Amino acid sequence: MKLFYEWGTKQLQKHGEELCGDNVSIARHADYVTLALSDGLGSGVKANILSILTTRIVMHLMENKLPLSEVVDTLGKTLPVCDVRKLAYSTFAIGQFSSDGHARVVEFDTPSFILLRRRKHVAVPYEKRQIQEKTIRESELHLQMGDWIVFVSDGVVNAGIGGLYPLGWGLDKISRFLEEHCHPNLSAQELADKLTQTVWDLYCNKPGDDVSVAVIKVRHKLTATVLTGPPADRNTDKAVVAKFTQRRGFLAVCGGTTAKVVARHLGGKSLEVDLATVKPDVPPLARVEGIDLTTEGILTLTKTNDLLHSGADKETVKFGTDGASALVRLCMDVDHIHFMVGLSVNPAHQNPELPRQLGMKLAVVREIAEELRKRGKEVTVETF
Repeated sequence: MKLFYEWGTKQLQKHGEELCGDNVSIARHADYVTLALSDGLGSGVKANILSILTTRIVMHLMENKLPLSEVVDTLGKTLPVCDVRKLAYSTFAIGQFSSDGHARVVEFDTPSFILLRRRKHVAVPYEKRQIQEKTIRESELHLQMGDWIVFVSDGVVNAGIGGLYPLGWGLDKISRFLEEHCHPNLSAQELADKLTQTVWDLYCNKPGDDVSVAVIKVRHKLTATVLTGPPADRNTDKAVVAKFTQRRGFLAVCGGTTAKVVARHLGGKSLEVDLATVKPDVPPLARVEGIDLTTEGILTLTKTNDLLHSGADKETVKFGTDGASALVRLCMDVDHIHFMVGLSVNPAHQNPELPRQLGMKLAVVREIAEELRKRGKEVTVETF
């Protein structure tokens, strides 16, 4: 099975500065994930511009499918060196992580990345080579399910310097901290937040340098399929339900008629409505054995769309008992959402007194899909 890379990032700017002089950029492609972390020389606006320039060059070249070696070579020739301090204006770390587990990381003048396996720090061998008088570290490794990869900027390594840790926190202590906290149930973002909070505390709430943390968690992809609306051709009901129930991951049904069709073709399973979940603008949830979430159709989808457009996330709907909140939570909990949209016309929705959205199920689903993509989700839509 292919590996999936979940990521989380967190940054702090140096005390007294308005902008962070580091930049982190991560992009998901069909079969791999690319990460670029850059630390601009100094701090503030100039460092911010230099680090953004570096990560954008990396991402542009990677999107054009240049080999990593050529990307590094281009950066080596492009990034200038400060005449006074004899330091590169911007340092960088680049990682490319393939879905088959193969990974390659190149680093220039940045703290070494940290690999955690079974909650233990694992040393990764590397080779050095010179590019345009710059010493580049290169590592190749094969990742496994449950691994964590953590990238940090100098501001993390130097945390506590002159205080609790006279020489700074250091990579060894950072690795031990990560070993203690990389619980399998933790998300990549939660681990990034924990590490950054500790750095903030070590700096006594006044970071002496820009701080960047990027965490990648290696796991299986989580999927959900949402079926809404019966097929345009009623003769295909059985085939559609079979296709739906055979899909991996979580299963959700949106629509009373659709739920009845599913229940019938699952061997006459009962459909139970939970009136305790009804709200003035959202009909109640229902239960069908074998289905993870069953809601009403277009009104719930429209409310879900409204919630997403207003910026709702998993945290803001954590305690919502209605169908729309439950659907948002489900979508936030997975990586890929596949919508199966039946194009059968519900006669009840042809009443001109009803809201305009009721005749626009597919349009609403597409809007939901777009909002989910903005949140980094993979979304596909199928009609039948």
